Amino acid sequence: MSLEPDQNLDRAAARGVRLAGREFYVAPLSLRQILAIADYVPKLSGITAENLSGERLSPLAEVVWHGLRRAHPALTREEFFDLPVTIGELVAALPVVIEQAGGKRIEAENAGE
Repeated sequence: MSLEPDQNLDRAAARGVRLAGREFYVAPLSLRQILAIADYVPKLSGITAENLSGERLSPLAEVVWHGLRRAHPALTREEFFDLPVTIGELVAALPVVIEQAGGKRIEAENAGE
């Protein structure tokens, strides 16, 4: 299993996330990656570790995995899904992936508007 980041990764543009107790990077997403997560993202609005349901967990994991792909190209989906990642780690990584896709973080006070 290769969890190491790409040797050519521009770490200045990447953001760190903690998953399975270790540091990973989320680089700016490519258009292909943005398209891969586009249908999942609306389903994850307002998600927290406390309100996460089974039907939202799989899309959340998919979005985070796609977010890691540019910085960790050798990490397969199967390897990622076998990591001991916590729900809290997935939820914390989501805004980083959205921001690296060019999206804006919705502040908690504006989420209900």
